[in-house]
Amino acid sequence: MNTKKKNKFFQKKGFSLIELIISIAILAIVSSVGFINIINYKNRQTLVSNAREIVTILRNAQDRSLSQEGGSRWGVYFENPVEGVGFFELFQGSSYSSNAVSLKSSLASSVQFDIPLAGSSSTVVFSPVTGLPDKVLDIEISLIGKPSVSSTISVNSAGKISF
Repeated sequence: MNTKKKNKFFQKKGFSLIELIISIAILAIVSSVGFINIINYKNRQTLVSNAREIVTILRNAQDRSLSQEGGSRWGVYFENPVEGVGFFELFQGSSYSSNAVSLKSSLASSVQFDIPLAGSSSTVVFSPVTGLPDKVLDIEISLIGKPSVSSTISVNSAGKISF
């Protein structure tokens, strides 16, 4: 009878060290995957937000041209510098001039222009009354370091702006 009491006394009622380490490792892996997915989701949302902002600026220029605000045409200028963050500007007039800028906005630090290419720029100007663009325009933005995650904003010859 004495041996039965000793066996009951020494029976394990908790987790072994190996079980604890395995549980912590599984928790760490699941947490890492979740964290990476949250970061990727945030970056994709930033890209979509920048694309929507560009579309809004393009539509703003088109609307201002349609209504002939200021008695002039309106356009958007896109600059992709070799170094630094790309930006775009809403301007008044038939061609871009830094003196006629009404609004300037920059891309998020995690987003880059793919079109226009680095070191170049693009401009689109909308006609008064019709709101038609002076040219067909495609602007492509992507996540820095992940060019496969991208968005293309298009202005077609009929003046439709989409992304």
